[in-house]
Amino acid sequence: MTSTVETAPEKTKSKARGEKEFQVSHGFVYRLMFGSYGLLFKLGGLKVHGQENVPLEGPVIIAPNHASLFDPPLVGFTVPRRVTTMGKIELFEKKTCGLKILGWIIQRMGTFPVKRGQPDRRALRMAMQVLKEGGALVLFPEGTRTRTGELGPSEPGIALIAHATKAPVVPMYLKGTGAGFSPLQPKFRLIHPEVFFGEPLRFEEEYARKGDRATLETIGNRIMEEIAKLKESAECGVRNAE
Repeated sequence: MTSTVETAPEKTKSKARGEKEFQVSHGFVYRLMFGSYGLLFKLGGLKVHGQENVPLEGPVIIAPNHASLFDPPLVGFTVPRRVTTMGKIELFEKKTCGLKILGWIIQRMGTFPVKRGQPDRRALRMAMQVLKEGGALVLFPEGTRTRTGELGPSEPGIALIAHATKAPVVPMYLKGTGAGFSPLQPKFRLIHPEVFFGEPLRFEEEYARKGDRATLETIGNRIMEEIAKLKESAECGVRNAE
């Protein structure tokens, strides 16, 4: 793995009138958790392709497919720079022995909450602030894990954030993560992941236009099309090897 390039402050804040300030951290817990997950992924024979496509400096959106709870740590370990991730608020509210332990951990893994199924202005501001500060933001375009194993359509959020910030988008395909901690395989299993990074999408024409529904749909559709191409390439590689 190439070394992480840190271009954003150690803590990123989101604060608005009437809302509690939210901070994500990229300190000791961040390094410990991603390092530990990295050992697990390497034990499963992790393979990474196209890592050089990720810009090491400046704002960038990382856009992976989503099949498993393994996906966020896999992305965080294989992206060659520090990342901040948008995650569903349910993960922050889940309690273990009466304590929100998971939320405490993922907050320190650089994750901030988003309310799904409704406009969440705080999450939107947080995402834009990360990019404004030159950081790498992880957004799962589909918004939820696949229940079928197939790619789903893009939710509008990633296109809205991309158009507003004019940040490049790096499509990413995660192969093999659905074998564990997924709707299809809910239990823990040692997965054998393979990661594919596509070339950055800069959307020069779309970013020059007004961010209306048609433009945002074009951006979202293109992101999923590029992820689908990476998936097809990954599957072709398996067939050729056979």
